[in-house]
Amino acid sequence: MSTPPSTPPSSPAAASRAIVAGGYSRPLPGFVECGDTFVIEPVEHEAGGALLVAVIDGLGHGNEAGIAADAAARTVRGHRELPLDQILRHCDQQLHPTRGAAMAVLRLEADGRGEFCGVGNIEVQSLAGQAAGVFCLPGIVGHNVRALRIMPFTMQSGDIYCLHTDGVSSRGDLRGCLPGAPQAVARRIVDAWGRQHDDATAVVLGFGAGAKLPPDTQAPA
Repeated sequence: MSTPPSTPPSSPAAASRAIVAGGYSRPLPGFVECGDTFVIEPVEHEAGGALLVAVIDGLGHGNEAGIAADAAARTVRGHRELPLDQILRHCDQQLHPTRGAAMAVLRLEADGRGEFCGVGNIEVQSLAGQAAGVFCLPGIVGHNVRALRIMPFTMQSGDIYCLHTDGVSSRGDLRGCLPGAPQAVARRIVDAWGRQHDDATAVVLGFGAGAKLPPDTQAPA
C-alpha cells in the first residue's frame, strides 16, 4: 500500500548547496492509498555529487496504482547510479506484474548540467528562469516502452523547475505558488492545482543562489 510522501525518505537537499528540492503527494480525495510517489536521492560519483529526482504515477488510483508506484520507486533507488535509460529499463522489467506507470527521472549535477528521461504523462515546467526543454515519450513503464531518450539540459543560477503528474493541472499558475521552501511550494501547487479526480504529485527543484527557494534541509558542506 502506498502512502503519500510529504517529504522524501532521504534528505531533499542535493549533494551541493547549489541545489535544493522537495516534493509533495496526495491521494485521490476520499482515498488513503496514493498511486503517485516521488524519489529525491543524492548520488555520489567520481566527479562529485549529483541529485536524482523521479516522479512516478501508477496507472489509475488506489491500492493497485500504489503497488506499481512503490515498485518503481524501489527500483529507482536501487539503481540510482546507472544511466537514466537503464534505470527506466529496470523499472519496465519490475513493473510487468503491475498496472504499470508513467514516470520521469532527472539527474542534476552540482554545476547545473543535467539529464532527463521519461515515459508517459509527467510534465516539467519552469517556475523561474529558462524552460527545461525536456519531455516524456509515449508509453507505459511495465507494458509499452518502445523507446527511451536521454535529454540533456542545463540549469542556470535562479532556475526553478516543477516536475508533476497529470493530477496537477498544467494550465495552473504554478509560478504563483512561489516563493518558499521546495516542499512548501510543491504542496501549494498540489493544493491549488491538483485535480479532484486523481492523485497528484509535484516536485520542485531549484538551482543556484538566485533560486528563491530556501532549502527544506541544508546539505552538509
